[in-house]
Amino acid sequence: MATRLGFEDVGTGIDMVERRPATMWRIGMREAIRVPGVPRAVRVALVALVVLALVSAAALLPSARAGEGDGSDSTMPGEVESAPVKLTELAVEGVGTRSVSYDGAIGRFTVSVLRDSLITAVSDGNKSVQAIADEVAKTCTETETETADHTAPPTCISPNGLQTVGIRIEEEFDWTDQGRVSRGFRYENRLSIAIRGTGFAGGLVDMVITSGGDNVRFDGLDFTVSRRAEYERLALLDAIDDAQATARAIAAHMGYKIVRIVRITPSTGFDPYGVQRLSGDDSIAAESASVPTPVFGGSEVVTSRVSMLFELRPKP
Repeated sequence: MATRLGFEDVGTGIDMVERRPATMWRIGMREAIRVPGVPRAVRVALVALVVLALVSAAALLPSARAGEGDGSDSTMPGEVESAPVKLTELAVEGVGTRSVSYDGAIGRFTVSVLRDSLITAVSDGNKSVQAIADEVAKTCTETETETADHTAPPTCISPNGLQTVGIRIEEEFDWTDQGRVSRGFRYENRLSIAIRGTGFAGGLVDMVITSGGDNVRFDGLDFTVSRRAEYERLALLDAIDDAQATARAIAAHMGYKIVRIVRITPSTGFDPYGVQRLSGDDSIAAESASVPTPVFGGSEVVTSRVSMLFELRPKP
């Protein structure tokens, strides 16, 4: 065996150096697994199992080493673990208000007629509605003329004119000892008219009640603001500024600084002050023919509120 090995390895010095370890390893492996009485096939199988075990161990070792360094609690040698920064939340509410003057009004009326006959109820009711419509067409204009005299009494400026809100016709009953008894047929026509400005608001009430007569019920007068959305936005911006100023003051007093705004929730409300409802019985309708109805325009307060949640961090 040694003589054959020397014969095979004859050559250059480089060949001897490169091939000798491999040749000796093969000889060593053959000598190590040479067991007397064991067939050659069994010995080959044992060699294959040993090689497979060595290859598997070499592949699993780097993975195990990598897994040891993946834990969140592990730190590299010489590395100092820093503590997480503590953040604090601050909830603040801001308020903003804007006073807005009324620049219009809406009058609401109902022509109500009760008659024994359905035809009579509808006919009398329509006469009152037509009388009101004729008076509005005669008195009110769609736009203010260029030659308007502002020292004169207020003018009825109604861009949309008289509008029908709804019509209802039904039979009414009374309950007596003899049972249910018909009171007649009720005709109702609900009307509204919007005017520009507030100076003619009282004149609008007198005009409709006088022209419609006893069949008219005055349901109410509401003042309006044409630029309401603009004032809502301005009040909301004031509320945001108020909330931010409060948050900055609190944070500075506690030694914190504002990191970011987490959440903001706005809301808007109104505090109207005006004529909400006037009774429209026959006595007022009669008095309005001689004594004008006093109506005074004013303003309302638009209030916006905002809830803001800030995230704070201690100052270094």
